[in-house]
Amino acid sequence: MHSSVQFNIGDISMGGDAPVVVQSMTNTDTLDVAASVAQCERMIANGAQMVRLTVPTMKEVDTLAQIQKNLRQKGITTPIVADVHFNPKVAEAVASFVEKVRINPGNYVDKRVFASFTMTDEEYAAAVARMAERARPLFRICREHGTAIRIGINQGSLCDRIRNRYGNTPEALVQSALEWLDICEDADFHKIVISMKSSNVQTMMEATLRLHEAMRERGEVYPIHLGVTEAGCGVEGRVKSAAGIGALLMMGVGDTVRVSLTEPPENETPFAHRVVETVAKLKPEDAVVKDQTLYYSASIEDSEEWLISASAMAGYAYYNHHIKDLVLQNDKVSKEALVNLQATILQACRIRMSKTEFISCPSCGRTQYDIQSVVAQVKERFANYPGLKIGVMGCIVNGPGEMADADYGIVGASQGLVCVYKAKEKLTNPIAIPEALDMLEKLIEQSK
Repeated sequence: MHSSVQFNIGDISMGGDAPVVVQSMTNTDTLDVAASVAQCERMIANGAQMVRLTVPTMKEVDTLAQIQKNLRQKGITTPIVADVHFNPKVAEAVASFVEKVRINPGNYVDKRVFASFTMTDEEYAAAVARMAERARPLFRICREHGTAIRIGINQGSLCDRIRNRYGNTPEALVQSALEWLDICEDADFHKIVISMKSSNVQTMMEATLRLHEAMRERGEVYPIHLGVTEAGCGVEGRVKSAAGIGALLMMGVGDTVRVSLTEPPENETPFAHRVVETVAKLKPEDAVVKDQTLYYSASIEDSEEWLISASAMAGYAYYNHHIKDLVLQNDKVSKEALVNLQATILQACRIRMSKTEFISCPSCGRTQYDIQSVVAQVKERFANYPGLKIGVMGCIVNGPGEMADADYGIVGASQGLVCVYKAKEKLTNPIAIPEALDMLEKLIEQSK
């Protein structure tokens, strides 16, 4: 049930019957050529088959070209993906030399102010037409240079027009994607990869499967990029990623994957490869469900393979059978480890919240503080609030939107400073991290 459309991105084949491609994203400053090249080399050595770098402004366009040139001079042909936010002109500037450009539909909307309003069908259609017109120069450049485009639909950055008509729902993600498929096809552009991202495993899975089915009905199934965004770090981040990505791969959906961890990006690709390899051996019929409880039994000594197998099976059973509980059995694992993994998987799927839920982004070149250290501090300080959701986000680009269902959070601002949020409400100007953590604690205690 893989995608029917297949094409090359650089020397990598994607879609159709091509193998699943594993990719990752740097967290260096793209203006720092040496650091970015070095990190790209480490990521590629660890299995990254495609590397993405942020290009937040026109300043980074030239340095991205230099990074690519330096890699090519070293004999490294790994495709480079430019991650573009806000400015369509940046996308157009990089499209002539990178192998793929990742855009967000929010780059092309009239405005995005999280406002509520009602549009007539005519006004709605006119807004889509304006968006299409703004994208036409990018399609022309990409067509001339053989560049692919990833349309990155994120639950946290849906435009007001979509949110007001469809809510902040899986259907809203699907409708945003279908609009862009129409826009691309009307422009006779078909070198498209599409992703449906959310920090909620269920939302990500539902939106992806709905889109896949909609594309099948339309007759053209484009390659799908899988990822649970803001998955976090450590065991929790890996479980959440394996539950969402693994379950979809079990269903035959997905052509490229990125595991998003709040860790060095070199850590992402080895785990992503293990997910792809492990899931290929799983059989859906081994997910035994009785009375809405999944009973999964295996004899697996390798801890990572066991974590992936159990998480993917649970994600599959959660989506297909609406399970409400999980019982794991593995004679190679201690009872305590089984109980801990059960709790972590149930938490990742939001079936049963037994501890604080942490939503944290993997960071990128836009992040101007030590997010990995801060996530560790937040987890240590606020671990014991079952049902509470706390976001730790790298920057303002996606931070406030993508942690929108968090109760509280901090978002990177200027160098070394962060802003504190309560849900979507920004409570502070940029402040020091210790001050932000103290404020979070006060807010949480006051809400108890």
